[in-house]
Amino acid sequence: MRSLRYILAVVALCCGYAAHGQHAGQMEPARTRLVPYATAEAAKERATAKQRYMQPIEEWAESDGVLRGEFTYPFSWVERRVYLRIEGAHSPYDVFVNGKRAGSSSNGFAAAEFDITKIAREDKNSVEVRLRGDDAVAKIECFDHAAPQPKVYIISQPRVRVRDIEWRATRGVGEVVNVDFSVVMHNATLGEKTSRLYYELYINDTVRLAAGHRDVVLGMYGVDTMRFGATVMDDALWSAASPTQLSLRLKNRIAGRDVEFYDMAVALRELRYEDGAFRINGDVVDMRWHEVSPTITAEELRALCAAGHGALRFTAGGVSDELLTLCDELGVYVALTAPINSSGAGMSRKRGGNPSNDPAWREEYTARTVQMIHTSKRHASVVAYFLADDSANGVCLYDSYIAAKRVAGHRPVFYADGGREWNSDDNR
Repeated sequence: MRSLRYILAVVALCCGYAAHGQHAGQMEPARTRLVPYATAEAAKERATAKQRYMQPIEEWAESDGVLRGEFTYPFSWVERRVYLRIEGAHSPYDVFVNGKRAGSSSNGFAAAEFDITKIAREDKNSVEVRLRGDDAVAKIECFDHAAPQPKVYIISQPRVRVRDIEWRATRGVGEVVNVDFSVVMHNATLGEKTSRLYYELYINDTVRLAAGHRDVVLGMYGVDTMRFGATVMDDALWSAASPTQLSLRLKNRIAGRDVEFYDMAVALRELRYEDGAFRINGDVVDMRWHEVSPTITAEELRALCAAGHGALRFTAGGVSDELLTLCDELGVYVALTAPINSSGAGMSRKRGGNPSNDPAWREEYTARTVQMIHTSKRHASVVAYFLADDSANGVCLYDSYIAAKRVAGHRPVFYADGGREWNSDDNR
């Protein structure tokens, strides 16, 4: 009997871990766009067109607020995980794969990912993005919306995968700069697994600045952070005057097999906000913010840059990864604003007034702020965050500020319309 009880307990435990690992109907933790490739050569192209481990859904049929598309699940994905990434929905939505609910998002302005491994199948699969007509969050979205033009990617990653990547540069003695890289690894299996991650850092695609590998052992459904460092000279730093970008190349090897490759642009800069001043690589920069809409086009952004506007504050909404990448390339400083503007509810903090002081909205405010940070944190151009536009102040924005400070790192967090209260770095 004791043996039987032990066996049943182990089965129950494993089932619990399996259910946890499926993430059925749940959104994955937010991250900046990360595309895996099957070879180092393919990764170097950095293309977002169809390739072995990623398929964009480019053709949609639209009817009554429902977008319908298809993707093909190849045999080579059978032993891998499958994720669906949605960008630029600009509306709350529910997403279904093969008629089964894959998840939902009340914030269509931040990229979201869903694990669809358990509901996708080999060969043809249907996807429905059902935009919600009865928008429950309209009260906090009092700003101009672009037409929903979601970009949807189907991403295949190994069961032991690179979950996220970020880095930070710190100037040392003389012209030396120390760079710390953090790679979050995720094991989506019931057994212990070891990942060997190879890395190379290049400048001008030819000069190798650092190289090596790290091993990490992950328990079942384990998550751990793999860290490595590099030393570069300060002429490799990014700034408006010199928007230098390096190349970080990664290879994930599991049990002797190379299972995913990455090659990403890395812009390094040291950012400090002290005594009300921005210091980029030690130099004070006067951030004269020029407000722009998140719906600005690439051509309009280039024109603003040519006209001398080197610091852009995007108002409430969602800014595409492509626009932020362009800002990285041009050397434009950027402040992003969470997709919150509740001005239509008035400025009263009393019950029934502005939702910023209504605890019922606390989770929505906080989630939107944190999602904004995680989906933009690898862009060097992003140097500050704003909590909202024209939204009074109160408990929701207090908690948003605290949550933002936990994940924003060295970037300051502001709220310009808060009545000079404590939840803004320029008031502290």
